[in-house]
This record gives sequence, C-alpha cells and structure tokens, in this order.
Amino acid sequence: MNDALTEHPVAWMDIYAAPQRLVKINRRRRFNLHVTGEGSPTVVLSAGFLGLTIDWALVQPFVARFARVVSFDNAGLGFSDPGPRPRTSTAIVEDLRAALKAAGISPPYVLVGHSAGGLRMRLFAALHPNEVTGLVIVDSVTADWETRLFGGSGRGSARDRKAYRRLLTMVRAGTLKADTDEYREHIRVPRAELTPAVNAAFHDMWTRPSYLMTAISESSHLNAATAEELAADCRSLGDLPLIVLSASKIGTMPIIGGNRERIDTWFAMHDQIAALSTRGERRIVDSGHNIPIEAPREVVAAITDVVEMLRA
Repeated sequence: MNDALTEHPVAWMDIYAAPQRLVKINRRRRFNLHVTGEGSPTVVLSAGFLGLTIDWALVQPFVARFARVVSFDNAGLGFSDPGPRPRTSTAIVEDLRAALKAAGISPPYVLVGHSAGGLRMRLFAALHPNEVTGLVIVDSVTADWETRLFGGSGRGSARDRKAYRRLLTMVRAGTLKADTDEYREHIRVPRAELTPAVNAAFHDMWTRPSYLMTAISESSHLNAATAEELAADCRSLGDLPLIVLSASKIGTMPIIGGNRERIDTWFAMHDQIAALSTRGERRIVDSGHNIPIEAPREVVAAITDVVEMLRA
C-alpha cells in the first residue's frame, strides 16, 4: 500500500484522537463509529481484545474504495461510553447492532473480526444469520480457546486481569505516574510512531477507571463463554462466504510462547472455523498475530474476495 496513508502517518492519524461519529444507543450511552465509503454490503470491522478504530487504520481506507465500511470502539473503550457489566461477547454484539441501527446502517453486513473480534463477529453471524452475508476471520479462536490452550486454568488472561487491577488501584490512588514501572510497561506513551494528539488521547483512555474496569470485565468473560455462546460457536454457517486468515508467526505471540502443541491447537481452531461453511477457506499469512497492522494487504484482499463473491 504505497500511498500517502502509509508514507505520511501524521497526515491522517489525528482523526483517531477524537470521536469519529458518536451515536446514541440509549438515553445514557453513546457509541463511537468510524464510517467511510459507500456501497452494499456494509463491511464491519471488529478489532481484537481492547482494540479501537485506529487498529484498522491501514485497512479501512482501502476497503472504503469499494464499499461502506465501519469500525468501532466497544463500550468503555476509546470514545464509547462505558456499558453495563459483565462485558460478555453477547453484550458486545448487541451494543454493536444497536449502534448500527441508531446510525441508520442496515444489513446486509460482511463482518470482519481480528482475534477476540473474530470470535464476536462469528457470534453475531450465529445469532443473527439473516443480517450477515459474509465473514472474514483474522487469526481468531473458538469460544473454548482457553480450555483448549491451557486446560481451563484461566492462565490465558489471568495475568492481564492482575495488571489491570493493579493499574486501577494506582489510578484511584493517584500514584500511576509516567516514571513508574507500571506506566512504562502498560501505558507506554508517548510513542514515536503516534502524533502528539493521539498520544494524549491514548494516555487519557488508558488511565481512566472506566477503561480499566472494562478491561477487567472483558478479560474475565473472554475465556468464560456462556452456554449460548459455546452453542453458537459450533453452529453451521451453511454456504456463507468465509475466509479465515492465519498468522504464520503465531509462535511469537506471548500466550503461545513458541509451544508446538499450542501452535498446532491454534491452527486446528482455524480449520474448525473454516469448516463451518461449505465455502470456508483458510489462508496462511506471513505475519505475526497483529495481521491488520503487519499485513493489511492480506486483510483487504480477503474482504475484497468476499464482497466480489456476493456481487457476482
């Protein structure tokens, strides 16, 4: 993608330092959407765990050339108001549906989800099949991922929750300062690749009590799917166009840690997801886990292929 977007990041990045489009999903809550492009079906981009609209910055502008495309901040993240806890995958899906309706963005949707976002977009498709015409799942997992990778120990997200609780305690006490180890490890701003405005916005977000409480709740429920979510996870997708992207360098991901058995399990989950549709396809991408940033061309290509299948 050799154009102004990647060559001159300062020219486009500051749009992510403020809300892009706040829609009211009820009397008390607003939800941040970033909507660009035109054309049906609408492509909906769901970022990974605690992800934001900026995570799709190298994908969304290129999809917007041929379709309307929406990215969003989940409740309590970015510029979206906090939502009621627990922050289950089902709650996240229903918030998104409410926001799309409030914004006048009607089905059909092609849903694209990275990592935890992929799990949630497959749940969306299972619970609301009449609204979804295609899926792109980017290095994601099945709902029972924690059991399959770690034997149900809670190891997959327990360390994160401990860190978020520590940060929350420090924020409330006013002791989370830029010179503390906790700040340097978990907040990590300013960053040279971000503009001053985006660095300031990230600092404000990552040090908000509501953000940290959302992180704790999402983490707690990401590896504890409900019975409904587990059932939906196995539901056939019929002949829905489906492309699953797998990162070839997944062994570098901290929770995998180069463990051969976990790598094989990770890829087996991708095979299982692809098999849910008679038109399911799995592609290997030369990338680490963060494919939308490391290999955005591959994500754009997969979305393009699904949309072209639908328009053929």
